[in-house]
Amino acid sequence: MTYIVQSGDTLYKIAQKFKTSVDFILSTNPQITNPNLIYPGDTIVIPTGTEKCPLLRQGDRGPAVNRFQTLLQIARFNPGPIDGIFGPKTQAALVAFQFSQKELDRTGVADEDTWTALGAECGPRPEVANYTVRPGDSLFIISTRFNVSIQSILNINPEITNPNVISAGQVIKIPAN
Repeated sequence: MTYIVQSGDTLYKIAQKFKTSVDFILSTNPQITNPNLIYPGDTIVIPTGTEKCPLLRQGDRGPAVNRFQTLLQIARFNPGPIDGIFGPKTQAALVAFQFSQKELDRTGVADEDTWTALGAECGPRPEVANYTVRPGDSLFIISTRFNVSIQSILNINPEITNPNVISAGQVIKIPAN
């Protein structure tokens, strides 16, 4: 979500207001080179939700949107181009997905419940977690769900000699990052 800095704001006050941390705000705003220097009128990105599954809505941009669009596409809800821009087609796909899931609120906002319903792993994990491959999984789908690179999965699973061949029921390790 974007936020326009108001008179009297500090990053600390903004972090408290949105229940996040200054470090988390800084990590999503590389344009802020000095955390003590923000000015009224500056536009900053406020990371909300969990780091791995942030709250997303129309107008948002970036790698989290790209991941979300990919998960929608995997679930067979067409978000349009996978371009990291949460536009009208992504919004329509999100709403259609939320309507398809009885337990989800139909908000048009990608919250943690929506991410989880799409198969994303949002919560903290141990340094290495075991994952049982599901029918239809590929390393690409698994890496998207867990927000880790395919290469990091391959690095801790030397038994996978061909990244294009994994089997349902196979147990593989998933790194924390």
